[in-house]
Amino acid sequence: MSATPREPAEPAETADQHLASMYAVLGATNEALLYAKTPDELFQRVCDAAVDGHKFLTAAVTSPDADTAWLKVEAASGLAAPQLRSIRISVDEATAEGRGLVGEAYRHGRSAISNHFMHDERTRPWHESARAAGVAAGAAVPIMRDARAIGVMLFYSRELNAFSEDIITLLERMASNIAFALGNFEREAERQRAEEALRSSEEKFRNILDSLDDAYYEVDLRGKPVYHNPAFSHMLGYDYDYRVGEDNRNRQTPEMAAVVFKAFNEVYRTGVSKSGQLWQYLHKDGSVINVEGSVLLVKDPHGKPIGFRGILRNITERLRIDAALRESEGRFRAMTNLSSDWYWEQDSEHRFTRLDSRSASEHTQPNPLLGRRIWESTLHVQDVGGWDSFRETLAQRRSFRDVIMQRIAPGRRAYYISMSGEPMFDQSGAFAGYRGISREITEQKVAEEHIHHMARHDSLTGLPNRMMFSSLLNVAIPTAARYKRNFAVMFIDLDRFKFINDTLGHEAGDTLLKEITARFRQTLRASDVIARLGGDEFVVLVQEVNDREHASAVARKMLSAAIKPMVLVGQECRVTASIGIAMYPSDGEDEQTLMKNADSAMYFAKEEGKNNFQFYSSEISTQSLERLTLEANLRRAMERDEFTLNYQAKLDLKTGGITGVEALLRWNNAELGSVSPAKFIPVAEDTGLIVHIGRWVLKTACEQNVAWQREGLPPINMAVNLSVRQFADEGLLDDIASILAETGMTPGLLELEITEGMLIHNIERAIKLLTAIKQLGVRLAIDDFGTGYSSLGQLKNFPIDTLKVDRSFIRDLATDSEDKAITSAIIAMGKTLSLTVVAEGVETIEQQTFLRDQACDEMQGYYFSKPIAAAEFATLLRGHTKET
Repeated sequence: MSATPREPAEPAETADQHLASMYAVLGATNEALLYAKTPDELFQRVCDAAVDGHKFLTAAVTSPDADTAWLKVEAASGLAAPQLRSIRISVDEATAEGRGLVGEAYRHGRSAISNHFMHDERTRPWHESARAAGVAAGAAVPIMRDARAIGVMLFYSRELNAFSEDIITLLERMASNIAFALGNFEREAERQRAEEALRSSEEKFRNILDSLDDAYYEVDLRGKPVYHNPAFSHMLGYDYDYRVGEDNRNRQTPEMAAVVFKAFNEVYRTGVSKSGQLWQYLHKDGSVINVEGSVLLVKDPHGKPIGFRGILRNITERLRIDAALRESEGRFRAMTNLSSDWYWEQDSEHRFTRLDSRSASEHTQPNPLLGRRIWESTLHVQDVGGWDSFRETLAQRRSFRDVIMQRIAPGRRAYYISMSGEPMFDQSGAFAGYRGISREITEQKVAEEHIHHMARHDSLTGLPNRMMFSSLLNVAIPTAARYKRNFAVMFIDLDRFKFINDTLGHEAGDTLLKEITARFRQTLRASDVIARLGGDEFVVLVQEVNDREHASAVARKMLSAAIKPMVLVGQECRVTASIGIAMYPSDGEDEQTLMKNADSAMYFAKEEGKNNFQFYSSEISTQSLERLTLEANLRRAMERDEFTLNYQAKLDLKTGGITGVEALLRWNNAELGSVSPAKFIPVAEDTGLIVHIGRWVLKTACEQNVAWQREGLPPINMAVNLSVRQFADEGLLDDIASILAETGMTPGLLELEITEGMLIHNIERAIKLLTAIKQLGVRLAIDDFGTGYSSLGQLKNFPIDTLKVDRSFIRDLATDSEDKAITSAIIAMGKTLSLTVVAEGVETIEQQTFLRDQACDEMQGYYFSKPIAAAEFATLLRGHTKET
């Protein structure tokens, strides 16, 4: 039911009519005072008169419960009466329900008015129900007795501004009349009770006393018994007739009699009765009886004391039980003090009534949970169904064990408890509440969560580990299938991590991994997932990838982030990354397939020269078998004379003349055909064949250089690459010297190319070896510069002649400002050290122009000449001899 509030601008009655109606209500109330037989009848008549006479929407009489401060509706009438009986109203100012009109009127003893109920902050707790009932205005008028409120009359009107000063005055008169009537009711009730008592006292007195289980006594002023009931005799173990007329002091020790005399004497002197007085008697069998009783001074009609009377109760058994309870409570308290658990009890409404623990004492503050339900606290239950499931367990009166609850509060430490409980029932079998124990398990839960986190995350980088990534990928697959989305799985391997880790130590390696992790995270979106699989291997789940170009853009960002320099143990280092990409669903529709194919693509990226990314293709899956075939043929390549050398010219950027040449190994196999160096050189390194192959390359290159000179060509530098294994070989220096002597090669025309990593692995040995090579007259060059260690201070320690800029910086010179900056810095570094700077991989006129503008000395690459056979190079050399 609902109604619409009415504005006073269009009143249902005029002000005079309205006031007249209220006088009629007052008259009806006064009539109710005359005819009502009980307060309840009076309250209902008043409410009915208020609604019928003044057309109030609702009228009610309420009174507060002394224990709870909640209001009880004594009577109500009108359209909103049902809602009024169901809502909660209090007189406790500490609650929102106690700060409304009723609470205000009750506490202050004056009327509280809200002529715009829905806009009144005091009435906010009842706006919803008031709106439904159509309440527009309300008034609460206290019913006062002895200057205090004993109840509150409540009136609701559907009209705004319905409660004028005149109306309130009449309502207060009504309340005053009700208070007067209640006084009459009480006085009349008292009179009737007195008359009834007088009529029945003599009739019932003896019967009552005789039927009492407690002992009743009357004695004169000397303490001699005047009357006692049978229970008195039975209490002392005697028949009734036996005890009549005997002095009670005969059944007391002198000590007991002294206590009794003192109590009776005090009552005689003061005239004030005593209750709860303790004394003792001697039982017929000699045992001591403990009694608790009252002492009342008896006076004659003239007010003269004539004796004493009172009730005695044998409390011997109660004291024994109390002592046993205290002992039991003491044992319970001792056990509680020894335990870290809490013992608790709840009432039938699941409010805590008791909370005991080792830390609690009479001096500590009351536990804030007392009087509250557990779900009204800051704790949250860790259950699938939450509090609803827990409350269902309680509603079914079931026991529960080890229910975990967690406190969630910003800025406060984690807090967990384990709670177990069982229902309690009274002697009649009615449900009485719950009791149980709770214990704090914060340390255990924090440890469990830490272990759970460690089990699913990498301890060094904090990234998800393989297990967690597997779980996330298995969630992403059905989601992508459901919404027809694509995503990419990227396998990432750091190309030079093992070397740096072995050279600078594990601490530097760990620092590198954490830095790379931070860089990769910055290139990815929040929805993407990066995990560390172990070592220098990472895997990335790139969500909602539209196409390969999208995945390529992400991969490029990661490659760019990886290659940026970083300082480790005082050394400026660079690493590159190889990335393999598998697309869902084209490259696999399950975790195993996607991971395997991304891994295969990553190895293909390494074989393609590292520092690049490759997408999975069906051809990649055959590469493992190809490697086995390649290795078998490689071992027989030397004896089959399958190796040849091609030569790539170095061009002077100032003169345009050829100043040198680099010998590049080629392999042509009858079964495999022409095999790329990127494929067979790593295999040769892994198997150790590179040492023998490298010796052959060095000798063949020197022989060819001498042969060109014999043909009349000008002498030029011959560059030969040394592998990591060759550089570590103890016989390298002897090999170089013997080859120079055997071929007749001028030492100054030989240039050996090494990588930065070879120098840092064992600096002392590297300096000693390079110095010895220089003493032979051989030139030295740093190849692939910029992808590893590039510390200027470190390079000064080595007898280097040439610096070769890695092709990865040259590739995007035309479009990548970062590569331009790095290349310019390397050239400047080389000039500072008076080194010859050579750029590798030059393929466009734009690259050549940039290098020339930066004063780079030499270049090599496809733009000028690809690697060619010895005879072709001789022809090329004749046409591009450097002018002297």
